[in-house]
Amino acid sequence: MNISAFSKHLPVVLIAVLIMIWQLTTQVGDRSILNRLDYIFYDWRAQLGAFFAPHNVGDDVVLVDIDEDSILHEGRWPWSRTKMADMVAKLKEAEATVVAFDVVFSEAESIDFLSPESVSVPLSQEERVLLERLAKNWRADDFFARQLMTLDAVLGFFLHTNISVQTGVLPDSLVSPPPHHVLIRAVGHTAPLPVYHDAAAASGFVTTFPDADGVIRRTPLLMEENGKVYPSLALAAAMAYLLLDDIDTSFVPVGDIEALSQITLTDLPVNTDALGRVLIPYQKGRGQFRYIPAWKVLAGELKAGELNGKLVFVGTSAIGLADLVSTPFETSFPGVEVQGLVAQSLLSGVFPHRPVWEPGALLVFQILFLFLLMWVFADRRPVAMVLCSTVISLLLVAGNTAVWSRGHLEFPLVSTLIIVQVIFGWYLVTGFISEFATERRLREMFAQYVPPEHINRMLDNPEHYSLEGDSKELTVLFSDIRSFTTISEQLSASQLKNLLNIYFTPITEAIFRNDGTIDKYVGDMVMAFWGAPVDDPRHREKAILTAMEMQAITRKISTVLSVEGLPHIRVGVGLNTGVMNVGDMGSKYRKAYTVLGDAVNLGSRLEGLTKFYGVDILVGENTIEGVENIVFRFCDRLQVKGKDVAIDAYEPLGEKSGLSIEVMERLKQYRQAIQYYRERCWQQADDLLHKLQLEEPDCRLYQLYRQRIEQLRNTSLPEDWDGVFRHTSK
Repeated sequence: MNISAFSKHLPVVLIAVLIMIWQLTTQVGDRSILNRLDYIFYDWRAQLGAFFAPHNVGDDVVLVDIDEDSILHEGRWPWSRTKMADMVAKLKEAEATVVAFDVVFSEAESIDFLSPESVSVPLSQEERVLLERLAKNWRADDFFARQLMTLDAVLGFFLHTNISVQTGVLPDSLVSPPPHHVLIRAVGHTAPLPVYHDAAAASGFVTTFPDADGVIRRTPLLMEENGKVYPSLALAAAMAYLLLDDIDTSFVPVGDIEALSQITLTDLPVNTDALGRVLIPYQKGRGQFRYIPAWKVLAGELKAGELNGKLVFVGTSAIGLADLVSTPFETSFPGVEVQGLVAQSLLSGVFPHRPVWEPGALLVFQILFLFLLMWVFADRRPVAMVLCSTVISLLLVAGNTAVWSRGHLEFPLVSTLIIVQVIFGWYLVTGFISEFATERRLREMFAQYVPPEHINRMLDNPEHYSLEGDSKELTVLFSDIRSFTTISEQLSASQLKNLLNIYFTPITEAIFRNDGTIDKYVGDMVMAFWGAPVDDPRHREKAILTAMEMQAITRKISTVLSVEGLPHIRVGVGLNTGVMNVGDMGSKYRKAYTVLGDAVNLGSRLEGLTKFYGVDILVGENTIEGVENIVFRFCDRLQVKGKDVAIDAYEPLGEKSGLSIEVMERLKQYRQAIQYYRERCWQQADDLLHKLQLEEPDCRLYQLYRQRIEQLRNTSLPEDWDGVFRHTSK
């Protein structure tokens, strides 16, 4: 691609580069329009991938749901700690491996079930003292804590990024972060009471961060507060399930920071972003795990060992308890199921993720893709561009969705789709402008030469037509008014102009009607040709039909001229077919779309010989080839002045269907006479020609051949006499 060719693509390259820069600069924040569009595509792709390539999330996780029915059965939330203790006891009986609470127990029970205040009947002093002693050992919080210690319980806590309140006890730091990490930093927390912290096997934060549109698509596995790093509830629960006390983390340097890239539980690496977040592997709306209503657990409907080997999350789907979040699949998704999804994926090691190298790879892909698009869209017709744009966009979406569903890799696609549409739009608009300019140019170039139908056909494929020179087989027509000099001397300038206008208009219409191209008008002469600029396999036939129509028009015009007091006119028409040079020819000051060559000159000579042979139309031998619906009469085998090659010349008599039997019979006799003439049977030829002359006295051909026979009778002819008549004047 040279510099001149590339320059016309430069604007679209600059636009694409600006989109790429926009994409790179908006990856830091998620409130940009580009990221909002990416969110929409992310949700749509997640739904599409789940529909076409669903995969089982696993069955290690079970959810105990404090749902609307449970609240109806057991009373409003929060439930008493004794009831929660009863739930834990029932889960232990069902042999749950780990029980994780998506609930924060940060406040003490306000009324203990053994305190004097909890008794509704009057108590004596002795009874009150006894109850107070019992309550010290059987407080509800202590009772619940002792029950938690009977199994591996994981409790939740909140980490606040904008509230500096600090209540409850946090677990020990899970890892020691590098000094320049970019994990999400908290400034406060709301954690379980010390009694619960001591009783639980582990704890993790339940804080989630929706994207700018309010949808939860990713969640942090690690967060930092005061230099200490804490796990999420899902991570803490998975670690308890796998009997792990710590994890391996991998931080990679990115400029001046160190970005978290991976967390490893046993041999299951989990890829994260720099902030320690993972994409939540939604497969559908709620119901990806087994849900057990909490009231059924409390009612003892679980069988012994029913939850053996299960990681149980206790949470709520009740509308009034404010733990419903918006996801790509629905707007009221239980937060506890989000924790379950993340924990299950941590156990299986299957997480969709955006690779660390994604920005660079995407940039390289888009640069290469840009040049592919330039090649695809450049110089295409609008319909082809629309088709290409649609196919390319569908292929990009299909490929991106396949990589997401099968490879669990997440690549942003909106910026690439925008590049496709921008480039498509650019070339479509410029294509329309160019097409309009091409149409205008073609009309300006050819409107004066060819009929409108030709121009419309040329506009369908404008790239196939130009004014550049070409060499091809064409048929040329020359028409001249006989004795025009004498006629013009008899007329005033106004009368002459009127005569030519009356003549040229219908003649031109006839040429256009038969798909001819006007070459020029010179005085009374009309020059036209067929087969260019639009190819026409019937150029011979159409040119001959035009010539015959021109003669019919001339006869009608003569009648009109006589009415207006103008002289009658007759025209001679010469036609010839051959290879000609066609194109826009002339000087830089003036050019014309014309034809040149020996075949053109011969057509002009044939027109000049029509008067000599007494015919209205004279056609060269190449012109009658393949024209079967028109009857021709042989005129002569002649050689024009300045040419060494002889040709046969014919007069078209008309279409076969329009000729009478008498005409066909005379033609048959005439052909026999010409055969006698060529065989030097002079007497037989003369007798037939004399007979024909009596029947058709106005035909000059009969008289011409009888004169030749009279001369040749007494002439000693060479053995190789070929009957060629050599003209010595033009």
